[in-house]
Amino acid sequence: MKIKLFYIYIFLFAALLAPEISRAQCCTAGNPAGTNCSLTNCGKNILDVSFTQNYAYSDMYYIGNKAETNKLYGNATIKNSYLDFSSLALSYGLTSRIRINADLGYYIDKYQVFNVGYTRYAQGLADGTIGIIYKAYSTDDNTFQLSPSAKLSIPVGPFHQVYDGIELPIDFQPSAGNYRYNLGLMMSKNFEGTNLSLFSINSVEISQPVEAKNTLYKYGNLYNLSVMGMYGFSNVITGLLQFRFEFRNKARETVRSNDSTFYVPASGGSIIYLSPQIKFNLPFKFNVSLQCNLPVYKNVNSEQLTNKYSLVANISKSFDFNSSDEEIPIEKPAVDENTKQISILVHGNCEMCKARIEKATNEIEYVSASDWSPETKILTVYYKDKSPDSDKIEKAIANTGHDTNKYTASTEAYNKLPKCCHYREK
Repeated sequence: MKIKLFYIYIFLFAALLAPEISRAQCCTAGNPAGTNCSLTNCGKNILDVSFTQNYAYSDMYYIGNKAETNKLYGNATIKNSYLDFSSLALSYGLTSRIRINADLGYYIDKYQVFNVGYTRYAQGLADGTIGIIYKAYSTDDNTFQLSPSAKLSIPVGPFHQVYDGIELPIDFQPSAGNYRYNLGLMMSKNFEGTNLSLFSINSVEISQPVEAKNTLYKYGNLYNLSVMGMYGFSNVITGLLQFRFEFRNKARETVRSNDSTFYVPASGGSIIYLSPQIKFNLPFKFNVSLQCNLPVYKNVNSEQLTNKYSLVANISKSFDFNSSDEEIPIEKPAVDENTKQISILVHGNCEMCKARIEKATNEIEYVSASDWSPETKILTVYYKDKSPDSDKIEKAIANTGHDTNKYTASTEAYNKLPKCCHYREK
């Protein structure tokens, strides 16, 4: 299929303008939610359940864009800081266009180790989120899509946690202690006949003030631009390379006693990440992915402890609640009393499959119109004067990579389908 350069220009231009959320520092409060690219199914009545394990480590302070090895915390030097974080996420397709999602985070360990033998420690529930994603626009062949999203982060875990009789600092608490609003936009471009896909997942997070001792503390708004390419090396292995730019405004603090407000010097800045990822498609709709987040550029305000690296492992499982025995109404093309129809079983997954199957069918002689249902896998072929050759229809569909009752698509044709269209059990 000929690639429309117009769509590519739109995709790249929008990707450069729109800014997404993710945590820059190793030990900030709340969920350390870097962009893990386990992109979920988008089908109606499909539930995705995923478990993520995140390990982040830092032993370096930065001043501006330069490393500072002798940072002092009072009379003690922080040798290193690390976290071990888990999260459980659910995502469900209400319709073929609307998905709802939720997740909950938990800190197994969160440490800062000082050179004087003192260790600061936190653990417990972090934050929960609820959100919605809407597929607002797609081309006729579904190779280009725009999906805005909205998400609310809720402070679930402890915020005034105490260790060794001392209340932990704001940026070291398990929970961020406040509500945060996130608005995002995902753009995707699949190239028909290839295993290559491009994505851009971008958002802005707006924080509400936090009650902290005698002050009100407001985290700076966080912006993120994420652009990535995904390539399927085989039916089992998919590789992904992500480029992510983060920018956070300075935090603000208001002293209640005199109602004075000032910016927190050691807050805010920019970080650029390069994140390679590999994903394994396993039997029974299980997926496992491994990701490494490597900061390649940092420019922070004052002196701040920043990530040296983080490692993310994710396992997910999809559950299809569509019943093949249930009669699901379909929107029929314009027909009249003279129109007849035949039905053919065709295997596929999504709206991209639908466009491909119907296009191949409509090119067959005597076919008036066609309609394929992703839920029932049934292709309804409409005709009037003369019945079309069903054998010819099934051959044409198999040539596009979709199995029918009578014909099995070749491995070459099947492998050319985008990954979201792969319907065969591994």
